Amino acid sequence: MKTCEMSAVLFARNHARVATFYREALGLTCTVSDTDYSALNCSGFDLIVHQIPRHLLAECSTEESAQRRTGGSIRLNFPVDSVTAARTRAAALGGQVDDQPPPWAAGDTSFFLGSDPEGNVFGISERSA
Repeated sequence: MKTCEMSAVLFARNHARVATFYREALGLTCTVSDTDYSALNCSGFDLIVHQIPRHLLAECSTEESAQRRTGGSIRLNFPVDSVTAARTRAAALGGQVDDQPPPWAAGDTSFFLGSDPEGNVFGISERSA
């Protein structure tokens, strides 16, 4: 697998569903994929969505993965063509994008938080024209 210089790995209970979410809701481009992982590119950054190994899935709680995980130590932020369109697509794919910017954004009305179908939190903002 060839990757770009900067990447992150996101382990998922359902790799195909999560990869589809990032591809279709946020507009990332799939550069390579198989049954265990997908490499998704966004402006030179690769998000590798990797299937949690089947033998470890039983250790992951289904209820836990459906809840938004706000206590994570890393949050990835993505540029999108349209926040409104991303919000609509995210909802249709089992995720969500907030209607309001986070309170700490200090008046920045272009940045929004969201979560994918497994509860991983991300940020989005519209690309500059």
